[in-house]
Amino acid sequence: GKNVLAVLPTGAGKSICYQVPALITNNFSIVISPLIALMKDQVDALNQKEHLASFINSTMSHTEIEEVLQNIAFGKTKILYTAPERLANISFAERLKNLNPSFLFIDEAHCISEWGHNFRPSYTRIKEFIDFTGIKKVSAFTATATPEVIKDITGQLGFKEPEIIVKGFERNNLHLNVFLTKKKNEKCYELISINKTPAIIYTSSRKKAEEISEYLNMRRIKCSYYHAGLNGIERRKVQEEFLQDFTPVIAATNAFGMGIDKKDIRLIIHYNTPGSIENYYQEIGRAGRDGNDSHVYLLHDEQDIKIQNYFLSQSHPDKVIILKIYNAICDYGGIAVGNTSSKEIPLHIDFISAHIKKDISKGLLFSALRFLESSGYLKVLSEYDRKERIQILWNKERLKDFVKGSINNSLKELILLLVREYGSDIFTQPVQISISKFASQIGIDFYEINETLTILVNMGIISYKEPLTKESAILTQPRTENKFLKLDYKKILESYINLQKKIDKMVDYVFTDECRFRFILNYFGEKVEDYNCNKCDRCTTDVKSTENIKKYLSEVILKTLSDSNKSLTENLLINILKGKVKSLDDPFISSYGVLKNYTREDLKRVIRYLSEQELISETKTGAKSLTITERGLAEIGEATKKTSVDYTENLALFNELREVRSRISKKLNQNGIIICPDEVLREIASARPRTKTEFLLIKGTSPRMFHKTGEDFLEVINNFYVDSDSSVKKADPKNLPSNIQETYLLLKKGYNLKDIAGLRKTSEAVISMQIESIIEYEPAIDISHLLNTNELKKIFDEIEKGYDNLKDLRFRLNNSIDYPVLRIAVAKYKLSQPSLLNSRYEQ
Repeated sequence: GKNVLAVLPTGAGKSICYQVPALITNNFSIVISPLIALMKDQVDALNQKEHLASFINSTMSHTEIEEVLQNIAFGKTKILYTAPERLANISFAERLKNLNPSFLFIDEAHCISEWGHNFRPSYTRIKEFIDFTGIKKVSAFTATATPEVIKDITGQLGFKEPEIIVKGFERNNLHLNVFLTKKKNEKCYELISINKTPAIIYTSSRKKAEEISEYLNMRRIKCSYYHAGLNGIERRKVQEEFLQDFTPVIAATNAFGMGIDKKDIRLIIHYNTPGSIENYYQEIGRAGRDGNDSHVYLLHDEQDIKIQNYFLSQSHPDKVIILKIYNAICDYGGIAVGNTSSKEIPLHIDFISAHIKKDISKGLLFSALRFLESSGYLKVLSEYDRKERIQILWNKERLKDFVKGSINNSLKELILLLVREYGSDIFTQPVQISISKFASQIGIDFYEINETLTILVNMGIISYKEPLTKESAILTQPRTENKFLKLDYKKILESYINLQKKIDKMVDYVFTDECRFRFILNYFGEKVEDYNCNKCDRCTTDVKSTENIKKYLSEVILKTLSDSNKSLTENLLINILKGKVKSLDDPFISSYGVLKNYTREDLKRVIRYLSEQELISETKTGAKSLTITERGLAEIGEATKKTSVDYTENLALFNELREVRSRISKKLNQNGIIICPDEVLREIASARPRTKTEFLLIKGTSPRMFHKTGEDFLEVINNFYVDSDSSVKKADPKNLPSNIQETYLLLKKGYNLKDIAGLRKTSEAVISMQIESIIEYEPAIDISHLLNTNELKKIFDEIEKGYDNLKDLRFRLNNSIDYPVLRIAVAKYKLSQPSLLNSRYEQ
């Protein structure tokens, strides 16, 4: 007897949960389903052996509908599938009520929630139908609902202490992958070529579905497209050919797939990024229902998010649109400011669009009406609100005489029923009546009672006002000027922000570094911090390498924002890092062009991560503008902290630097403390930078400071190195190219050869040549993290035997050590053991 809300993943058997109780109960049950194709598929499956189910939808004639209702009345049909829009018809609702249904089952129940991913206004009328029919046993089913949506569904359906069943969202046979690409047609072809079919390609528009279908067919991959623009026969043909394996690939909008009973779909490709995790999860859930491994690919680029934001703007009204729609409705009803009217105003979408000079969708209109209704300015009328109005125009004596003398039993019964129900009120004013209710009481059908009313109107006995057949509204208070309208803008904004957050969450999914399925499970409220699917691209990527790259890119991005001393747009920041800015305001940004080998998507992923960690802040008005936060500055200080030396040990160097600063101060006619504060000078003395890159990594330094003092400071520091350690070779850091300086910095931080090559996006061979140059520049540099001790000893032993040619060395070592490692070892040996080499060459 309890109301139930079941959240079960796609393919987990939702339909069986309502088919079994419907079949074993004595009476019939109603299933609300959103799609005609879904209804037909389920009815066909149930009726394979005997007639158990029927559906009623908008494609059926009056005669066909009557036949279905008669079968229910005679007990021949146990399950009736119908669309939520159908329940808004009061006469249809009246017929179902009189047939006494046992259960009401609501499929795709997330459509009822404004916070859900696929809100449908027609679902909000289901509660009226429940109240009207008095059905008590109501259950709802969905595959996708966050805790917030679950709460909204149960509230809107009026469930009291419902049984809520949430089955885990994990699908352990799905391999989730994301590609950042603009060459989507080529990528689809590649993925279909290397993976098994059947396959579904989901696109954001009809045009894209047709384009990719044509592209694949041109390359001899049979593909059909499916979208709402096809007529019913065409859609059915495409669907049947896919189900029967005549067509291996379908390119479709999200209209395709709901209720499709095909368990062996091996591949799902999202050509465009969906607008929410819920949509994405529902669509990938159509793969691998047989439990076998299946692959899922999302092809993402920036344009996808622009498309989703456009969809959002077209379905969600702003303040201006709401006011214009309100005025258009009032103008259509001929209601002036300050006046009101109890008459129904038809909601003509064409008139409203023309009036506000903007094409508006039905969804946009409904959203605007919902806000106007919640603010108390009008009421949108359903058929449960719109009733016929009748008034008896004859006096009681005359009517009594007519009834006595009439031989038309239908006329007499209706008149007597009206008087009995409404008494003297019906003689003095129009009263609301329910035609379908009276038809049931008298025992005639809806159309016959309408004919009877027409006869009474023609005889002048009654006045009869039929309700509007179109959707309509009535004002609930006098028309108000725009400036005095008090709309719930907070609710409007909250609704918009909720949908925007869903898009943002989808972008977070694209760029996440964690297990993709863990991300999805957490989104749906399952806290599984230690979970890894071990199948997605994140789980199967070298985690250490990924973390190193993220750490490296983060440091460079934060330092660049710190150097700029101002906010930068995301686009400008990326162009600086990739070396694609023709003219810079500050030509001394040290990281210019450093990340040229990384894609824009790589950098955007890390920028998003830094924003989430509050290391940078971003404005979302206009072009996205980025600024480093205090937390970000602290992170740089931590990341670039050098091994500290007690300041007293560096007093001599500190004093030399102060003297240099004093000379520069006089030359520039500026205060020395402004040029370089003492605390920064102490940091420089402690860190002893020897290159521009190292200098700029010190907390408190800036490109401007380096421009004024850098070369002079570095000269002093390098001379100090020579004086304090005669074994260190003096070299001018300017002779080290900027690209090698980056490798030098990573080498000093202790990265190994593989990691440096990965971070610099180049081969280990190239990096080994750069390290060879670095060793010439600084022979004492530590390379112990590049080679293990045993390897180094073996190499040195062979070199001492006279084998310093790389090819010979590799042969002597049984090809067990790669050329890049050998090159580095030889360079290190030559510059650390010069006497041995010289004596050998002399011999």
